[in-house]
Amino acid sequence: MPTFSNSRLNAYENCPLQYRMRYVDQVEVPRRESIEAFLGKRVHEALEYLYRNVEQGYRPTLAEVIAHFREAWAREWTDAIHVVRSGETVAGYAAIAERCLTLYYRRHEPFDHGRTVDVEMLVTYPLDSERDLHLVGYIDRLVDMGGGHYEIHDYKTSRRLPSQADVDRDRQLALYQLGVSQQFKDATSVRLVWHYLAHDTMLVSRRTPDDLRELRRRVIELIDTIQGATAAGHLPPRVTPLCSWCEYKPVCPAWNPDAHAALKAGNGISAADGGR
Repeated sequence: MPTFSNSRLNAYENCPLQYRMRYVDQVEVPRRESIEAFLGKRVHEALEYLYRNVEQGYRPTLAEVIAHFREAWAREWTDAIHVVRSGETVAGYAAIAERCLTLYYRRHEPFDHGRTVDVEMLVTYPLDSERDLHLVGYIDRLVDMGGGHYEIHDYKTSRRLPSQADVDRDRQLALYQLGVSQQFKDATSVRLVWHYLAHDTMLVSRRTPDDLRELRRRVIELIDTIQGATAAGHLPPRVTPLCSWCEYKPVCPAWNPDAHAALKAGNGISAADGGR
């Protein structure tokens, strides 16, 4: 059963070789996580802690949410987490995360906007039943507003604040909407909500049935392209500024010529092939 996610689609669009290493060859490399990814995980965990408690009738204080975040940060921190941007510090990133949580808490307290259906909710559904082609993803928070109206909430810790046009073109939450519409038969409308936490800003978008049909068509077309390129073995590297955050950079032939022979041979690449 071919199963894709938005992250998997993004990997191919960003760099076909990264797609190959991660999803086809499943190359094993030493753990190398960016601090931006680490920060995002810890903030999501803190908000999950908040809403799971609210669901059970207890509203944690801001101090408790921050304490939960700090404990997780200290527990999960390893030397493998790296800071790419020069001049930045670990303490500075931790402060950004706490500011994100503080701004969100103060804006949305007492957290009684609709009924939280679930947080970090797995959604999987057939994109093309005839081909048994499926999509999978995780919704940060799904909210039932009553009367068949739902909201999909997504938390972003990015420093960049997109425009309204950007979120109106966003694929990720619209793909989740396709899943929600199939799973919840009473859903007559779905509102897509992005929380840009560092900016204390909410952006909202909606998709029409025609928008969703076109999205489904374009995603199936993209998957056909990916599967064709994979079958042909045509998954070349694409050098962009994103390479600095890629865990496969040490074993990428675009950055390490020693890795080229192993890749060309079609035998995959190990961490040893790429050197250190």
